[in-house]
Amino acid sequence: MFVLYDEHLKFCKGELKIQTMTTKEAREIYLDSDCSYFTMCTNHYAGYIQYRQLELPKEQEKIWRDEKIQMLCMEMRKTGDYRIFVRLCEITSKFHDYENLCLVLDALRRIKYPLASVERICVAKSLLGRKELKVRSGSIFWAFDIGQKAIAIILMDYVLELLHHPNEEDPVIEKKIRKERQLCKKIIAELNLNFSNRYLNHYYNF
Repeated sequence: MFVLYDEHLKFCKGELKIQTMTTKEAREIYLDSDCSYFTMCTNHYAGYIQYRQLELPKEQEKIWRDEKIQMLCMEMRKTGDYRIFVRLCEITSKFHDYENLCLVLDALRRIKYPLASVERICVAKSLLGRKELKVRSGSIFWAFDIGQKAIAIILMDYVLELLHHPNEEDPVIEKKIRKERQLCKKIIAELNLNFSNRYLNHYYNF
């Protein structure tokens, strides 16, 4: 575990002085923050300032990001924890390449079930995207945009299954499911994912 960088802060004559971060410490805080500046800034603000002052080359961050992805893939194989999958989706989405898309698909197949309704919704949102539709976030858009329509269809089929809760009794959760299912319809229509109305009605009550 990396050191608490807040402890490096020193006040001297009313000025804030920050000690220099080593490359080893930079790697540790970058990996611990899941390669996200936002997470780093939120959880370790002082460390974030030191990290950005290093002005590390993007090539170095890509090496560390690849390392983090492999670490999460190994964890996924061991645990099948859906939370690891969600983190993996967030990191790999920055690449938008075929190799990382395959890692996401493999990790998706390794999720251990059963999952609670809120957990299934969480996984579905990682595939559908957590931003506005026009932003085209999420693994389904990613697959389609790099010419992998077949994988986009597979991912959408997973989402439809995750959101299929015909006997959900919690009205709050049921409302969230309806919202995500509406998003599914929009994405299927926009990307022309070849789901027939008969198929959707028969299996998912659309």
